[in-house]
Amino acid sequence: MKNYLIKAYLRNIYVIGLLIIGQISFSLSAQTPLWQGKGRIVISSDGNEHDHDDWAATPMSLAILAANGLQDKLPLYIYSDHIWGSNYEHPGIDGVSPYQQMRESALTGGKMFRFTKTEFLCAVDNPEIAYEALKDEINKSSEDNPLFIVACGPVHVTGEAIARAEEGKRKYVTVITMLNCWNDYHADTPYIWENHSGWTLSEISGKFSTPEGGSLKIVSIMNQNAFMKRNWKEFEWLITAPERNDPFYNKKSWTWLFNRLCMSIKPVSDGENYYAIDASDTGKVIFLLTGIEETSPGLCYEIMRKPAKR
Repeated sequence: MKNYLIKAYLRNIYVIGLLIIGQISFSLSAQTPLWQGKGRIVISSDGNEHDHDDWAATPMSLAILAANGLQDKLPLYIYSDHIWGSNYEHPGIDGVSPYQQMRESALTGGKMFRFTKTEFLCAVDNPEIAYEALKDEINKSSEDNPLFIVACGPVHVTGEAIARAEEGKRKYVTVITMLNCWNDYHADTPYIWENHSGWTLSEISGKFSTPEGGSLKIVSIMNQNAFMKRNWKEFEWLITAPERNDPFYNKKSWTWLFNRLCMSIKPVSDGENYYAIDASDTGKVIFLLTGIEETSPGLCYEIMRKPAKR
């Protein structure tokens, strides 16, 4: 894959000049974001089975949070949360299975972007530990310490944790998902070779978003595939932009990130030689921080090139 990308880069050298020289800009203050500087963020993603978008979205989301100086606001990152199994539908790349790809994206991503206080948990290894860890974070919530759960995988782990949490704490919790999202219903719609059931978003909403259930908040934004599943060239700034050498970031972390994003490349029937990186779930993190739903690789660049200096 790496050799392919190098050859593709040499064949199709393309620099997003307008982004680099600043002729395209995005207003990061035009919306009122959910994130108001207080509370905590938890992300739960899959990537160990079925689609492999989270191989890219996980490190990209960590980079976006790091650029905002929010490493200490992410106490828990749950990955591989397709708890019913790994590695069946997708063969992996270069002999590296989806399970191992997610481990690389999450654990190395945490090190690359300095998430030294975050607990990274592999849910498929031990679902009970994941349920309890997220339940504990929910139970810490209050008006001054709200919790935002970014659901990037099947919502079963999130639902089970909410069910186990104290009813009075749920009103301080917001779950962020997408409209028309596979993650919201997959627990009860297994593929032909699977046999499982679990929490779906409609079940979570029906049971816990009512006053009797604890007034859990759920925010479903526009599906991010149209915005963050884009031609790989639109992410090329990671290896060309001068800001990649900003000492705020670990050396070569942007190059590492670009290579991880390229692990998610998929052929898209939208023109010849069109290959798409899929970091779609990162859009939920961007929405949380900015209030912007129409995200893009260019917006990622605008965020990362002006990091919040600590």
